[in-house]
Formats: sequence, structure tokens, C-alpha cells
Amino acid sequence: MSAKLAFLPAEWSEQWKKSYSRLGPEQQAACDRAAIALIKQTSLPGLRVKPIQPQKAYLEAQFNKGDRIVFRVEGGTIYFVDLVDHDHIGRYGK
Repeated sequence: MSAKLAFLPAEWSEQWKKSYSRLGPEQQAACDRAAIALIKQTSLPGLRVKPIQPQKAYLEAQFNKGDRIVFRVEGGTIYFVDLVDHDHIGRYGK
């Protein structure tokens, strides 16, 4: 008997698309792996999903040493909001 995988429907913001287009090929590949893991709701070494403090309106996931995916899950859909450097993640905590 095979297990059924539950994928989250996903949407990407215009800001996400703009940020993604600025990434180099290696960063895009790492980002793709992380985004797929989030959609599939599977574990990926180093993903480190956590709420962005203090508001916790958004979540972050690490896809590279210094790069983060900013997203939220609402109504069973994952919304990919932006890609930012770790030093700029705080703007999504306000």
C-alpha cells in the first residue's frame, strides 16, 4: 500500500519572482529544493523553518547560508512572499 502525499497549493508574489530572477543559478537551485520541500511538507537538511519575530505573521526557511525564503501558510495554501538575505529578514517581523 502506498502512502498518499499531501502537497500544498502554492502561489508566488511578484516580489518573489523579482527576487528569484536576481539569484545566481546555484542559489536558484537551492531555492527550488527548499520551495519544493515546503510544498511537499517534507524535511530538508538545513531548512530551519521558523516564525519571523516579533509578529510571527510570516515564516522563514533557510535555503542557503545567508538566504531566506519568506512565506506564509493560509487556508491550506503556501504563499511565497520574498527571498531575502538573512540581514534583511527583520523587515518581515514588523
